Amino acid sequence: VKMKSAQSLDIGTLVQIAETLESIVSRCFGPNGGLVLFTKATGEVLLTRDGKKILHSLLLDHPVARVLVDCVSVHCSMTGDGAKSFILLLSALLRGLQASVEKGTGRQTTCHNSSGRGKQASQEVRQVANCLLTFQTQVLDGIIKQHLSQHVTSLFSNNGQTMSKDKMNLLMEAYFCGKTGNGDCRFLSQMACDYFFKCNCEQERDSGLNLICSQFLELHTAVTGLPVHCSRILEGLVLHRDFTVYCPADGHFKALVVTEPVQPSFSATGTTLYLRSESQLQSCYSWISNRVEEVITSLQQNQVKLILSSVKQSDLVIYHAKLRGISVLECVEGEELSVFCHFNGVLPLAACWDIPHIRQEHLADVTFCKPVLLGSRRYAHVGFQNKTDFNSHCLVLCGPVLGLTEQYVSAFQGAFRMLQQTCEPVGLWNSHRLHSKHSVRSAHKTSCSLKSSLKSGNDTAADRSSDCHDDQCPAIEELHCSSASVDDEKRMEGTVKREPRKLQSKRYDCSGPLNGTNISGHGSDENSQDSTESGSCPQQSRPTSDASNELTVQRKSVLFSDPVNNVLEKCCRITVGNFEAMGQVFNQKPPETLIEAGSILPVGGVFEFLLHHYLKLYSKQDVESDTKTACNIIADAVLNIPRSVYKEKGTNRQFLEVHTKFARDIKIKGQICGWLDFNESVSCKYQLLVSVLQCLHTLVSLDFLVHSSRRTRTGVECESEDSD
Repeated sequence: VKMKSAQSLDIGTLVQIAETLESIVSRCFGPNGGLVLFTKATGEVLLTRDGKKILHSLLLDHPVARVLVDCVSVHCSMTGDGAKSFILLLSALLRGLQASVEKGTGRQTTCHNSSGRGKQASQEVRQVANCLLTFQTQVLDGIIKQHLSQHVTSLFSNNGQTMSKDKMNLLMEAYFCGKTGNGDCRFLSQMACDYFFKCNCEQERDSGLNLICSQFLELHTAVTGLPVHCSRILEGLVLHRDFTVYCPADGHFKALVVTEPVQPSFSATGTTLYLRSESQLQSCYSWISNRVEEVITSLQQNQVKLILSSVKQSDLVIYHAKLRGISVLECVEGEELSVFCHFNGVLPLAACWDIPHIRQEHLADVTFCKPVLLGSRRYAHVGFQNKTDFNSHCLVLCGPVLGLTEQYVSAFQGAFRMLQQTCEPVGLWNSHRLHSKHSVRSAHKTSCSLKSSLKSGNDTAADRSSDCHDDQCPAIEELHCSSASVDDEKRMEGTVKREPRKLQSKRYDCSGPLNGTNISGHGSDENSQDSTESGSCPQQSRPTSDASNELTVQRKSVLFSDPVNNVLEKCCRITVGNFEAMGQVFNQKPPETLIEAGSILPVGGVFEFLLHHYLKLYSKQDVESDTKTACNIIADAVLNIPRSVYKEKGTNRQFLEVHTKFARDIKIKGQICGWLDFNESVSCKYQLLVSVLQCLHTLVSLDFLVHSSRRTRTGVECESEDSD
């Protein structure tokens, strides 16, 4: 590896990168945002307004920008939305951090050279960033629970169990309005609500949403070339293959799932068949033909009229199936077969020798089986009697061009993830979700359980099944290692040197009224390090401030960039002096609820206005200067989102009018009045702020950017490694 000179990263560089991305996504932000047109050298055109798609379509040269986009992807995989809001909020936070640092260093600087001022500014940036990181557990959670919770409403009815269809429609319409624009949001939201209730998700809401999110690729069909209003919901499943043999069948019948060829081979695997004459060869052919005919006849006697196969069948099998009136569907994706087996409660059949002695656990009850023409392609449409509480239906999503079709598909998938996040409570135990089994990780487990149903029939066939439909977002390499050995720390001391600094934190009581009374601080004893569920960015909390549990941290963070292989290597070395504080982070008691399940607020910046209002009140109390600075920075930064929503012809007039009305209502009436009926998720907004704070701390923790170029290995070297 050839190393080039190291490049230092300062707050100004981070602001420039974030503002460049902000200038791109702000054009398509909000209900009145437009579409972005991408063109490739090949002439391919992409038209979309999906924030995540836009960021991934950019050719980003700077490695910090790629790290930022990775953090956005992780957040979207958790909440299903928030890519553009993530960039807007992060840019505002970086600008506020830069302004705060410049103001502090300009007033307190004692250095007269540029290098000394730069070092002092870097230390100030990290100090404020550490305060922002502890802001979640020390300030934000208390304000959310004690003050913002007074203004939220519930997505559920009075009993807290039944979801209100009207409120769900308003929630979905606001979501689709931001994702696809004003034109089609009402139609798409109504379609999403109909799909939710047709699938009987209300009876088993948690498991139903998990199944939709984890198996969405198998539960929808994208059609390009038709207007979006041609989208519809079909009962059953649409298998993305055309019939090899189609024989119309009336009434109920049986279906069989096979993962191996029905026609037996001449010899078993690993054996050799010796033929001494032509007559012996003809005898083998005759035996195989009779065997296939016997198998197909046995299926006909068991009322099997549909064979779903993950492999290609021989012409002999196709011929006899057509004679017996049995439809055959070949080369079906393994994920689709596993979903079919899961809904029907059956097991796939692997060995053709077992077909004459088939059992009922291998036969699925099918109500109809017919071809369906969607756009220019024909698929197999299969209906069946569900053996689970989930009533299977298929979404047919249409779009005039490929980019818009992908946008609608992404919007639907994100809508159900957003709904899943909204229906889960958020706990005060370092903001863990109370029911972790409903997270994206549990969705991946659901997907794995469906795969196991296919694997139980035949392990080799399951291994060959494609995993390209796996909905789980690939985990991104964490930017921070949890710990490093002292030897590694010593080896790095020759490269980067930094004096260790004792980090202390206090927790302030946010439960009292914000009326100017003094708020006393007390030590925190429940801080914990958040687990990186669903591939999220690591969420860390400050250690306790007791004298016996002071945590000494020496951090040296370097970002390695390899422009040749497009590889980012993040390295962070941390030496921990005392682990007693981290040994007591997890409490055996159940966490207290921070945000109730189904908590919603009106759209249009209500969450941001409320948070800004209470943070400003809190910053006026008797708190430490670092905490006050963090509150002011975040309070001003969150307004960047509604400012972008109400931006009109390059002016902030409408934003100022709305903000003034809100301040007047909250001061006089003590509540928000006159807002739109459309709603948005409180837990998603909370998770957005937490994810941005984690990303901000990650970015400002980077000290150097090191460019490296790796020589491509020769073929001889590769062969030698393979031989070893």
